[in-house]
Amino acid sequence: MIIREVENPKLKDLVGGYKYLSQEGWKRLEEDIISRIQFVGSGKGAIAIILKYLSEKKIFSNKLTEVIVPDWIGYWVYNQIQTYAFPIKHFSERTKAILVYHQYGFPQDMDKILEFAADKKLIVIEDCAHALESYYKGRLVGLIGDFSIYSFSKWFFCYALGGVRSKYDDFPDFVDNLIARTPFGITLLKDMAKFIYEKSSYSNNAVLKKYANLFLGMSYSFYGEALKPSRLALRLFYSKIFHEIEIRRQRYHFFRQKTNHLGICDHLESEGVIPYVIPIRCSESKNNRLMNSLKDMNIVTGIYHFDVNRNLLSPNFVQTVWIPCHGGISDDVFQTIAETVLRIL
Repeated sequence: MIIREVENPKLKDLVGGYKYLSQEGWKRLEEDIISRIQFVGSGKGAIAIILKYLSEKKIFSNKLTEVIVPDWIGYWVYNQIQTYAFPIKHFSERTKAILVYHQYGFPQDMDKILEFAADKKLIVIEDCAHALESYYKGRLVGLIGDFSIYSFSKWFFCYALGGVRSKYDDFPDFVDNLIARTPFGITLLKDMAKFIYEKSSYSNNAVLKKYANLFLGMSYSFYGEALKPSRLALRLFYSKIFHEIEIRRQRYHFFRQKTNHLGICDHLESEGVIPYVIPIRCSESKNNRLMNSLKDMNIVTGIYHFDVNRNLLSPNFVQTVWIPCHGGISDDVFQTIAETVLRIL
């Protein structure tokens, strides 16, 4: 069994074969997340919507208008930005917005970023692709900046599904109008590419993986137009999200309790976060030993850069190893992962 940072799609996902939430779970999600966002076709589509809005409102004058972006986000995000503006690393007189990436669900230092944005008169866009129910000083991330984007299909399989939020009153109607103009059939094509890619990533068939990657890459080219979410994607979202949040919360607490004496999570909050993955920090030699041991268990992991400063304006990237904690892993398997970390470190 191959274990990635997200669950393996199942055949019942094709028909949305899941139970809906309990009333208690639904109420909590409705208040915290669902009532505050609009669902769209993908996280990349959410970026396109926000930048299109800023362009039509003349906040962005042309494609040379700059957006400050963080390091280590997917290059397709940069590509999506370049349709409307220019991604840069440092402020200039042409800079009008800043994209704040809450990496792996751990909040950025919003006090410093908001102070900088206010001084420079910048639009703040929170990238919550990795943040569902994480808090910064008691405030839910995604509700702090001017805009927020979400990418729910990064958390569990629900085809391609994203969300968007804004503090501007006319923004919801703007989004609805764009969704209404989504070309017929493009949603199906987008979701089909996502399903085939996700299934192929758990396969040992090199040919299937090659063509699935090509198909997905092709579909990315029209994500900015494929803005309508499918009913099936929404059904999977509603049926999975509450369980996924709870299992990740439990797994994070369990892992920290087991490994607290090692100090490998000292750079992370102990409460108030739902992790996309758990980025643990240890010595370089042990990083490699641990990564190889996890790969021997068919866990797709690696050594990734994590900003311990939580500030894209002044980052400090250190090497960390991804520990998956999603609901597609059984309790026994996750305990084995934790025991492997203890044995290696």
